[in-house]
Amino acid sequence: RHALSVSLKLKIRRAGKIHEMSFTHGVADGPLTITGDAGSETGTEVTFLPSEQTFSKTEFDFATLEHRLRELAFLNSGVRIVLTDKRHSDIRRDEMMYDGGLEAFVAYLDRAKKPLVHKPVSIRGEKDGITVEVAMWWNDSYHENVLCFTNNIPQRDGGTHMAGFRGALTRQITSYADTSGITKKEKVSLTGDDCREGLTAVLSVKVPDPKFSSQT
Repeated sequence: RHALSVSLKLKIRRAGKIHEMSFTHGVADGPLTITGDAGSETGTEVTFLPSEQTFSKTEFDFATLEHRLRELAFLNSGVRIVLTDKRHSDIRRDEMMYDGGLEAFVAYLDRAKKPLVHKPVSIRGEKDGITVEVAMWWNDSYHENVLCFTNNIPQRDGGTHMAGFRGALTRQITSYADTSGITKKEKVSLTGDDCREGLTAVLSVKVPDPKFSSQT
């Protein structure tokens, strides 16, 4: 980020000390130095001014930031994110924290829709250092809305985890319908589109070394 900024200042609270460093047009003004005691506080504070030589637009849009930060608050249950806009006399402030995680995320997405089941279905698993979480809720609409994330980064076009999720969901629902006798009784044959009709889902994967092909 420092290479894309006119100026950038770092203040890092770690191991009981405050460390500071600044950059101008991507070049360090000096080495990282200890400037004080942090006590028990930890965290990193970044202050930067985007470069007009790099970006055609340097004005931040509150709605865009709010949308993205709200996603991060849902994806990281229990983390409190505060967005404050002090550019105008009327200061805007939005605090986001959701303990419900992905279940709260799908409930938020479907807040104006009528659910078909009592509460979202959530599943979490981990294998070989990879964590997979998914929350699903069906509503009375005809549209599918599935959001995919890898390491909190959205994949708007899906990916291998989206394909795997859709395939597994179709297999489980059609298998249950067949073994329970529903398809025979109703004389129907379910497809993947049938299984995902009215579905709102959030799929989050945490991968140690991801390879992105549809990040933007």
